[in-house]
Amino acid sequence: MKRSNINADASEQKQKQDTRAERVEDDIDQLSAQQTVNMAHELRKLVDSANAPIFGIDKDGLVNEWNFKTAEITGYSREEAFHKPLLEFIAPKFKESVREIFYQALKGVETANYELEFDTKTNGTRFLLVNASTRRDIDNHIVGAQDVTVSTKHDRAVASAARELRTLINTANAPIFGVDVNGNINEWNDKTAEITGYTRDEALLMPLTTLLEFTVKDIMDKALNGVETSNFDIEFKNRDNETRHILVNATTRRDENANIIGVLGVAQDVTKGTKHDREVAAMANELRQLVDTANAPIFGIDIEGKVNEWNNKTVEITGFSKDEAMGKDLVSTFIAAKLGNSVQRVLDDALQGIETSNYELEFRTKSNESRYLLVNATTRRNADQSIVGVVGVAQDVTDTAKHDRQVASIANELRQLVNTANAPIFGIDVEGTVNEWNNKTVEITGYSKEEAIGKPLVNTFIVKELRESIQVVMGNALKGIETSNYELEFRTKSKQIRYLLVNASTRRDADRNIIGVVGVAQDVTETAKHDREVAAMANELRQLVDTANAPIFGIDLNGLVNEWNFKTAEITGYSKDEAIGKPLVSTFIVKKLRLSVQRVLDNALKGEETSNYELEFRTKSNEIRYLLVNATTRKDPNNNIVGVVGVAQDLTEAAKNDREVAAMANGLRQLVDTANAPIFGIDVKGNVNEWNNKTAEITGYTKDFALGKPLVSTFIMPELQKSVQHVLDQALQGNETSNYELAFCSASDEIRYLLVNATTRRNVENHIIGVVGVAQDVTETKSNDRAVAAMAGELRQLVDTANAPIFGIDVEGNVNEWNQKTAEITGYSKEEAINKPLVNTFIVPKLQKSVQDVMMNALRGEEKSNYELEFKMKNNEVRYLLVNATTRRDEKNNVIGGKT
Repeated sequence: MKRSNINADASEQKQKQDTRAERVEDDIDQLSAQQTVNMAHELRKLVDSANAPIFGIDKDGLVNEWNFKTAEITGYSREEAFHKPLLEFIAPKFKESVREIFYQALKGVETANYELEFDTKTNGTRFLLVNASTRRDIDNHIVGAQDVTVSTKHDRAVASAARELRTLINTANAPIFGVDVNGNINEWNDKTAEITGYTRDEALLMPLTTLLEFTVKDIMDKALNGVETSNFDIEFKNRDNETRHILVNATTRRDENANIIGVLGVAQDVTKGTKHDREVAAMANELRQLVDTANAPIFGIDIEGKVNEWNNKTVEITGFSKDEAMGKDLVSTFIAAKLGNSVQRVLDDALQGIETSNYELEFRTKSNESRYLLVNATTRRNADQSIVGVVGVAQDVTDTAKHDRQVASIANELRQLVNTANAPIFGIDVEGTVNEWNNKTVEITGYSKEEAIGKPLVNTFIVKELRESIQVVMGNALKGIETSNYELEFRTKSKQIRYLLVNASTRRDADRNIIGVVGVAQDVTETAKHDREVAAMANELRQLVDTANAPIFGIDLNGLVNEWNFKTAEITGYSKDEAIGKPLVSTFIVKKLRLSVQRVLDNALKGEETSNYELEFRTKSNEIRYLLVNATTRKDPNNNIVGVVGVAQDLTEAAKNDREVAAMANGLRQLVDTANAPIFGIDVKGNVNEWNNKTAEITGYTKDFALGKPLVSTFIMPELQKSVQHVLDQALQGNETSNYELAFCSASDEIRYLLVNATTRRNVENHIIGVVGVAQDVTETKSNDRAVAAMAGELRQLVDTANAPIFGIDVEGNVNEWNQKTAEITGYSKEEAINKPLVNTFIVPKLQKSVQDVMMNALRGEEKSNYELEFKMKNNEVRYLLVNATTRRDEKNNVIGGKT
């Protein structure tokens, strides 16, 4: 409490204090010496046995009063507390304000209803509402507080103690009242008056039962017979007809001869607590009903793992009644044996406060069936925050478990495809930090996944001059504006530059919220100089595939729509939400074509696919759209037919006059549907079970011819059969291989070179069932690369063996070219010259400045012909050379040095 607030109330408190003191003086003066002593002892007993904590300090702040209730609450006995600074028992955050309160009280400024926190002996916290009252000696001097349990030597000291204790009773924060042997009120403190609404003057000498409920008479009668009562709950109506609850200690009152002369009641106002307890009880009952009748299974265990919670839904799912389940060991009784250890670990963790969410477990029912539950294991605590068990709130996912496993299998296969893809795939979150980094990206950049994840993509991995434009591309993708075939330069860990052709696609969550960007790239570093045209065509085709500008829709076995892409929504005007679950034919196909379209779909559901079938869609605005459709059978991982997917082309605008264009569109559609890369596969016996059109085209062998043939012995060159067999055998053991070059023997006995990723193929149960190879035909590139390599070798030989000295420098002026003739003339070998500064090491001092200027000009693109310079030989002779200083540039025309 702030000092300003205390001082503001000081005058009013002082006035109340003087009034009380005068009243106490009058009461005490009318007593005899023996009566005063008796009162002092009685009041001392009242203080010690009071139902409210009472403590005091002397003027030095040391404890000199500490009743039984204070000892009970704090855990510190009177002996442990006496003569200790009171602040040792106060919570740290309250010490300063408590010091201020007692400082004010020691000046005579009292404080009422101040809340503070006591630190108990067991390190707990107790909240107390305190009245801080000034303690005075017989001369009315402030002395703090003192222990008055020892008999005094003279009546005046006793009278002072009596006055002090009388003041304490009257001003106590707890209601105190008393009756004589006739049940008439003879004690009625300020707090009792406040709670009941009756003043002391109104209450004195009236029967207690007149003001309080009749139930108080029973405990008062017992106390008048010497049978005291503690913590008796009394409910009564106050003067304003409000219901009040007090907790009463009824103590027998005796005179100096131990004769019973009345009863004293020390109470605690628990009105608010009682109301709160009833509300809590009502809430507890409501929560119990909620748990028992919840539509989700809820069960719980105690700290020994025994069931102590088992709601109606759990009964329904497991078949075990609550009586059958209670007290049984949860894991050994109800959990499938194969999951016993893992479930026990989850429960043990929760019993240590480590909770688990969405943990799937398998319950064994009474009829010995298995039920799959998705459980949140939550730690259960009592009011003291001690762990008393675990409660599990679950969701019955039995019906979806099989479906989820199939989806998980597909997800795993896609994750494996991403990680092992022959193309670099990377992604960022909405903050621009890396959250996807596949194996190929690791290989190309040199940065491991761990080094890349969480780093800002642009600032860490993109060359400086492209950062701004890349940031724009990524920013657009984060707004839903995707970019295809964007060329960027990656900076590798070894400071090399790799050229990637990237499609930046927006990444969305299940609610279509944008959560990042994924980039699928092609490493064009090695072919950047000679296949820009091929790359442009590949990017165009890739963009066509990835951005699906064609409507795609699908149905399930019942003919209901279960696939509806953006282009279909755009063309028809029906959103995905409006279309999903509707019967395709009766809802969206014009009436005259429904029968024929139904036949096409029924055939596809039997495995008989149809290509280039023209149908008429009815749009939301009742217009007709003409689509050319391929109806393809859709199968699950077990090759069961589960529906039909249609990939279409919108021919509406050109339906009357561009059949020729439609034919071209069908050809392009066929190009999309049939990959431009050769894809082939084998089963576990090594026989071909996958052979796409591109593979057939490259090899000259049809799919019908290839299927069932042993791949290696039929199609691979004899000298490579052993190594290829090894690669396939490794893949059949789960050890995949990337960028493996093999030579195919075509039907025309030509050799075709393929760069292949051999990827393990697995079924739903994750068993290996074969190998699939995704390849790139590098026959032409390999031939061209050999020619380029031969040319480069020839040029290198020409430079090294030239009859004229040829030397060069980098942009720093250091030697990076030094042919044999230069070595012969200067006497310095190539190893001695490389990386040395040309001018300072080999040019005579008088010409160094002019030669440096010539070299610097050449590094700016200003070449110099027939410049005479003097070389300093190893034997210190001078050789005169007539030099052409020519600028050296990289493939992007950037100056990288000079050559002469």
